[in-house]
Amino acid sequence: MATYKTGSWGSSRSTSRTSTRTTTRRPAPGYQSVCNSFTNKISSYKQLTSQAMGPARKSRPSPASLNSFSKWIEKGAVVQKVSATQLRKWSSSKQAFKSTASAKSCMEHRFGKGAIKAVIPNKTGGFLVATASTWKGKSFHFPK
Repeated sequence: MATYKTGSWGSSRSTSRTSTRTTTRRPAPGYQSVCNSFTNKISSYKQLTSQAMGPARKSRPSPASLNSFSKWIEKGAVVQKVSATQLRKWSSSKQAFKSTASAKSCMEHRFGKGAIKAVIPNKTGGFLVATASTWKGKSFHFPK
């Protein structure tokens, strides 16, 4: 018979075996690099999708440039956001970057030509950058 003494209306037998442990999901041995690759692709596609949705503070990237970036993702590149403030920190001239070509040349000068694949404008005024997933044997991320 069900009673409320155990904190639920079910039988006391079913509630006593319930476990409250949570487990973290980790890849099986040998699958870490594949999972990292999938995670990078998913987050990169989410960033491209966010450019096509919602209000834009500045002009959006064109559909052709978003399609071009999706091809970079399929080749293994990772899409990262770079703000105009970050670019000014990395630049020696502390100028405002208006074009993607000037932003790309600044980043190539700072991080190397092999790390930076492509640059397009972001809808918030910054830039989206397709970068190599690894550079000089380490995973590549821009400094904060």
